[in-house]
Amino acid sequence: MKVVDFALGDATKGAKGWTVAVVSEGYTQAELEARLFDSDVAKFVSRLSATPPFSHPDLQPLLNVVMVRKASQRTGNTFKLLDLAHPSPPSGTAWGVVFGGETSQGQQVKRSVYGNFDAVKKFVRSQPGLESVNHFLVLINNTELYAGQAKPGEAGWFTKSGRDWPDVAIHELAHQAFGFADEYEYTHGASDPVSSYAGVEPDAPNVTTVTDVRTIKWSNLLTLTQAEVPTTVRSTPCVRDHPLVETDPPIPANAVGAYEGANHADCGIFRPSLTCRMRHSTHPFCRVCETRARADIGHYLLAAGQGFLTPAAAGAWTHMQSFTASTNQPRMLAYNVVNGAYAISNTIGYATTLNRRPDGSPALVASNPSLGTGSIGADWTCLVPFTLDGNLHYFGHQFGSGTQGIFAMNATATALTPTHTTPPGHARPPSSTHIVTLNLGGAPHYIGYNGFTGDAALFRIDSATADPVPVSTMQWGPGHTAVVTLTLDGEPFVLTYKMSTGEVLIRRLTPPGFTMTFASPSDFWRRNITHVALMELSGRPYLARYSGLDGRASIHHVRLAGAGVDNVCAVPPPGRGGLSLFGVGAPAMGRTSFSATGGSSGADLYFYNAQFQTLNMMPLILGSSD
Repeated sequence: MKVVDFALGDATKGAKGWTVAVVSEGYTQAELEARLFDSDVAKFVSRLSATPPFSHPDLQPLLNVVMVRKASQRTGNTFKLLDLAHPSPPSGTAWGVVFGGETSQGQQVKRSVYGNFDAVKKFVRSQPGLESVNHFLVLINNTELYAGQAKPGEAGWFTKSGRDWPDVAIHELAHQAFGFADEYEYTHGASDPVSSYAGVEPDAPNVTTVTDVRTIKWSNLLTLTQAEVPTTVRSTPCVRDHPLVETDPPIPANAVGAYEGANHADCGIFRPSLTCRMRHSTHPFCRVCETRARADIGHYLLAAGQGFLTPAAAGAWTHMQSFTASTNQPRMLAYNVVNGAYAISNTIGYATTLNRRPDGSPALVASNPSLGTGSIGADWTCLVPFTLDGNLHYFGHQFGSGTQGIFAMNATATALTPTHTTPPGHARPPSSTHIVTLNLGGAPHYIGYNGFTGDAALFRIDSATADPVPVSTMQWGPGHTAVVTLTLDGEPFVLTYKMSTGEVLIRRLTPPGFTMTFASPSDFWRRNITHVALMELSGRPYLARYSGLDGRASIHHVRLAGAGVDNVCAVPPPGRGGLSLFGVGAPAMGRTSFSATGGSSGADLYFYNAQFQTLNMMPLILGSSD
């Protein structure tokens, strides 16, 4: 019989996907050959696949569950509770499993269970293709003893006592894989006397001693105000099951706040929600735990490497955009809103060429530095690309006057030519703070949004020489400081962000209007994001977000059907100063391809720093699921 089989996923993704090894304990050779272990693992996989966040379609392709079989000399129901008065080493087990081997406050913790984790890890990682497995569960073939235990970074051990044992397994997996703490108050059982927490601030992401909404671990997920945090009534002397604070309206059942009682103590330590799988193993994960788990699994979607291009001189610009030339060589378009000048350069030129034009950009051809330079006039505060009849164009908008213009890129991708300009005040809504383009019904469109009035309007671009055609008007409300269009399963969506509140909203667009698909609470993102850019990679929608205020950046994944946004990975900090000189115009970051030696190229994230007039790029590495 094989030692290894995949119960979910396959070996091709085992090295890079999110993989958990389920290892047998207490299964005899006969029981393994009768497929009892296989049947039990299938029950676990079925429950795991139905449990958020593991059930979400955008994460399921990343998941792998591998069965690792090792026979025990005797079956698991012959394993008994350790006699503390006369302890004897376990015999006939695969991994030396011990039941009830721990004590607390002078009492035996009967549900404790553990074994030789080092031996488990060594055995699993010795199997071909499993060398990088980091998540381990040991499934014990015992239906008589209720036991489950796990430590972060080690293994989760659990029995099959009770029909809900797969839920216990997921609870233990959450300890092991994500470092979550228990959120219940007792150690032995609910009859334990009440107790207060006296330790230091725990490392676990789901429990805390802090109740200040500004510094609490899950501050970005809080749905309650400081007046509602702590969310339960503090009592002296300490009590169990603290009642909720009285508010009008009452605290919602799914509110994220600070509920007293967690980490095996009744008082002095807090959990994010009233209930969670880390408190009751049959309940769903709370939002804080689910968000953390999604982020940890999401790291396998994409990773950002260290920058391989030292910030290169780039010149003084207010706009910097990547585009693909007709020769399929990635290029950068730089524009200066003050004097109207533009410059087109090969992306690779920023890293390799010493031939800089007077404006600081790399020349396309050393012998002809003026090739790729010109002027389209000043004051185009928004300048965004679109494709019409297979040809690259740019749509311009002047915030102050409301004038709009269309510019065509020539066949050699070396010059922009104005093809249409409207009179001042012609735009609707006038003086848009944001212009974004999208494809809707097979035709190019744009959305104009005014962040002061909240007005938005959708237009269709039928011609490069005529006014765009009004389609519909919308009211989004004022205050959105970032607007990004994206395509999900062939359907157009728009994501907006408010710096003043940290809210993120996603709308599905249709010619008649839009449908809200996701509306975050306040402080969903920090209130300092200055740039958000689309990063579509292998059909997956990603967003890069950057703060020109603190210099940090990260990449996020947009869920299917626009149902939410999840953190994927941090980006090596590009530093402060990326905010464009006027705080307007195209993002100073985005995706490009940096041609490597031998003609190969990959997906890269670029940052233009307007303060220091430099361009930096770093590679993006896709996970194996793509």
